[in-house]
Amino acid sequence: MSRMSVSKSRNLFGTPNETPLWAWFKEVGESDNSTSHPLQPDQQVFLFTMSGIASLRIGDSEIEVPAGKMVFGSALNFPGFLQCEKDTSVLVVGLGNNLLANLLEPFRPGLQPELRKRLFSPQSPPDQLGGFETPISYSTSLQASLLDSFTNPMVSGPARGFWYEGKIRELISIFCFRSSRQEDEFFCSRQKRLAMERVEKAKQYLDNRFEEPVDLQKIADHLECSSFYISRTFSTVTGTTISQYVRKLRVEKAAELILSGNYSVSEAAVEVGYHSLSHFSKAFRVVKGVLPSKYEAA
Repeated sequence: MSRMSVSKSRNLFGTPNETPLWAWFKEVGESDNSTSHPLQPDQQVFLFTMSGIASLRIGDSEIEVPAGKMVFGSALNFPGFLQCEKDTSVLVVGLGNNLLANLLEPFRPGLQPELRKRLFSPQSPPDQLGGFETPISYSTSLQASLLDSFTNPMVSGPARGFWYEGKIRELISIFCFRSSRQEDEFFCSRQKRLAMERVEKAKQYLDNRFEEPVDLQKIADHLECSSFYISRTFSTVTGTTISQYVRKLRVEKAAELILSGNYSVSEAAVEVGYHSLSHFSKAFRVVKGVLPSKYEAA
């Protein structure tokens, strides 16, 4: 994620102190002061740190949640606060205890033991971290998918509530149940397969339009996903950015044109989408290791 300079907070759905389901996305810029948000004692909270460092202050204790990690739980009866440091972005999703208990009552045997105790044995003495457990890692593809689905819902109007309820149920199914190793492997392989499919479609799109200026939003619209998702997923899967991929396509095609003897260096540059000969020469040297004029002579 690019470095931020302006603090932003988006209330995606509901509000923490008024509705049993809610979600918000927070960005704290690199030039902003850290921010603090109280945790409601009667709610369970998912916290996903997308970048930077967030922390949960529960009573006299603190849980640090760095980028790429998530934590789920409740402050219980302790005073609780979410702290976001500079240059940090987080996705926070909350559910009322009563709502979550009603949803999960039929599935009680399969729940994570700590969650089952929090929801159905509230008289058990809480530990020093309240109801939060140790932060766990989650995949880059899941992070991109989460941010995309929560910040760019595919529906609007009254249907948005139904959309977010479905996404919150999805989070519960992923993180709140005990899972076998096979189920974990299936989920990871499915996420990887979906990411690979998206990246291959992106490559096909770029292969057919490499001479055009790179427009990340157009690529995302073509793939029916967010620009953040495809940018992050493309880099993760291929090991290169979309801009670097297009640069290589352009240079390889230009090299073919130059070697054909039918195009000068400047003509080849224009043909593959470069309007500045100096930019073309620099890109060519990065990819081929030599200037196009030397390549032509060779």
